[in-house]
This record gives sequence, structure tokens and C-alpha cells, in this order.
Amino acid sequence: MFEKLKKLIEEAQKKAAKIVDPEVFNHPLSKKTDWHPLAGGGSNFKTHRLDASNAEILVFKCTKGAYLFSGVFIFFGLLGLVLPIALFIEGGMQQWSMIGFAALFGGVFLGVGLLMLNLITIPRVFDLFHGVFYKARKKPVNNMNPSIIKKTSLTKLNEVEAIQIIRERIRSKNSTYYSYEINLVLADASRVNVIDHGKHQAVIEDAETLANALSVPLWDGS
Repeated sequence: MFEKLKKLIEEAQKKAAKIVDPEVFNHPLSKKTDWHPLAGGGSNFKTHRLDASNAEILVFKCTKGAYLFSGVFIFFGLLGLVLPIALFIEGGMQQWSMIGFAALFGGVFLGVGLLMLNLITIPRVFDLFHGVFYKARKKPVNNMNPSIIKKTSLTKLNEVEAIQIIRERIRSKNSTYYSYEINLVLADASRVNVIDHGKHQAVIEDAETLANALSVPLWDGS
């Protein structure tokens, strides 16, 4: 059942993706590379920005807009948890149905907000000095055992052959928008996702900075 659902999701992502002709990049690896979304979905606003102030360590950091977005969920979650206390003080257990609903509502929103905040605030780090890319809050390069590498999604930068940009059309209940991925293309044609958000120009500028820093081509499929 889960495999069938996974295939349906992958097929939907492929339909939503822009058709890209890899021939235009004039590179044998581009023909072996997948040009469908690697990280399905995506926001319609800028969630991350590239901080290149340190020439040896480039970091994608969470934007204020992303903090605000997750903060809205956390706020209503906390409100939903505080409201039952007020209802209980005012009406006692006579308001038990509203108390239960408010607590459930608050718990769900708070949980979603905290999970979202935890995920988007994980730094995406390009450590040019040590030659690695990783998504983690702590630098893993001092411990290179397999379990650490797997947990932090550590990638050696000398294996990166190109920077890939992919556009995906996202359909929600009330709107349609585009989200753009930055992916690392490795020597074996596998890919590693870096970020995914809806501000096209910011994605292009950050991808160009990465391509220059790593001395690899930029394949813009957006």
C-alpha cells in the first residue's frame, strides 16, 4: 500500500515539474541526471537565504518570513492550550466539550509549528575548508564515522559535479504557485537537495554563488 502511494506521489510530482531538455547543458552527466523534483512540495515564499559572508563556510539560514510562518502556528497552538484553562475557571466542567476541542486544536497547531520550526532552522552548511556539505546544527566533520555521515546527510564537495535548479508547480486548495529547488548533482548522477522555496530570483542568485564557490556549472532548469 505504501509503495503504491509513493508511486502515485512521484507521478504527481513528475507531472507538476517543468520539462527540461538536458542537451542544452552540453554535459554527458546532465543526460543521466533526473530532472524531476527531488523534494516534493515547497513554500510560496523565501524560507532560506545564503550567507556567504565567510568565504570558507557558506550557510543557508532560515529567513524572518519562515520564522514568522511557523510562529503563527505556535501562537495559535499556545492560545488553544491556554483557552481551556480560562474556560475551566469560568464554567468548570460544564464546558468540557469546548475544553477538549480547544486543547486538541492547540496541541495539533503547537506540534505542527514546533516541528516546522525545527526542520527549517537546521542550517545547510557548505564547509569549503573541510570540503563537505551537511544539514545539521553541529559540525560533524570531526567525526567521520558512517553513522554520523548518514545522520547529517554529509556530502563530500569534491563529488559535486553541478548545481541544479528545478521548478515545480504546486497546487493547493485556493492557489497555484511555483517552488524552486537547489540540488547538488554528484558524479554518479545522484542528487542531494539543499533548499526549496518560492522566490525564483533568490534561488538563482544563491545557486550562482554556490556554483562559483564550488567551481562547477549551474544547470538552470527553472
